[in-house]
Amino acid sequence: MAKSDDIEVLDLNLFRKTNILPDFYINTMADHLVTSHAHIERPHRHDFYVAILFVKGSGTHTIDFTTYDVKPGSVFVMSPGQMHHWQLSQDADGYIFCHTKSFYEMRYADESLSDYAFFSQVQNVGCIEIDASRIDEFANHFQKMSDGNFNDAKAYRHFVISHITQVYLELECALHGKNLESGLGSAGYLFKFKKFEELLEQGFRSEKSPEKYAEKLNMTAKHLNRINRQIVGKSTSDIIMERVMLEAKRLLIHSEESFNAIAFGLGYDDYAYFSKLFKKKTGTTPSEFQRNQR
Repeated sequence: MAKSDDIEVLDLNLFRKTNILPDFYINTMADHLVTSHAHIERPHRHDFYVAILFVKGSGTHTIDFTTYDVKPGSVFVMSPGQMHHWQLSQDADGYIFCHTKSFYEMRYADESLSDYAFFSQVQNVGCIEIDASRIDEFANHFQKMSDGNFNDAKAYRHFVISHITQVYLELECALHGKNLESGLGSAGYLFKFKKFEELLEQGFRSEKSPEKYAEKLNMTAKHLNRINRQIVGKSTSDIIMERVMLEAKRLLIHSEESFNAIAFGLGYDDYAYFSKLFKKKTGTTPSEFQRNQR
């Protein structure tokens, strides 16, 4: 387990193993809260992927500074590096599974976890709601993974990944269903949006210009803006700045670098300008944000 200031980075090995797969963990939420409570009562991060389904209880779950309500049908998916903590009622229950990047991606040569919108650093999905009438059906995938009785690790791994994929595909449909029904989420637009996401993730620290990203995608800035508004309801400029501000928040909490160094690492030579921009976008100065969070 590594530390950066007071924020723990949890390794998958910390969780009690209930199966023969070293890079995979599954449990009921009720048992997980008992056996791993020492690790999750304070804000922390993971070095693995997480999916959580609540079937009972209430409370709040905060992921990367955004707080969501917890209720039956709430599904939370998190990527490595995201910070989270929760406050849950005593009767909270459901399922949780975790896995490393290599555990899932070694199974499919042409599939990446980054292909799923809910693992996007740009879209920042956080929570997906499953309709009440489908909770039991959806939970069945988690239950089957938990009940799987295999002596052969390879067979069990294939079995688990098939159910994980089904969970992820159903979440993707739930996330994009309304857009697809209204004609806003065409395959072409989704493909171009994902390409923009990839470019942004690679370059947001140094490149803030919508025109530059549009140029790399061989389209006009106006068309890129249209795509982004139709897919996620935000302008290109807003998406770029939200990604920069999210990284700034993470660094202010996790990093021991000076404010000047953080600003410089995000492409701002003038800290005073960065501080004003941060306050405009978040409502607080970097020092106020850091002090409040810590």
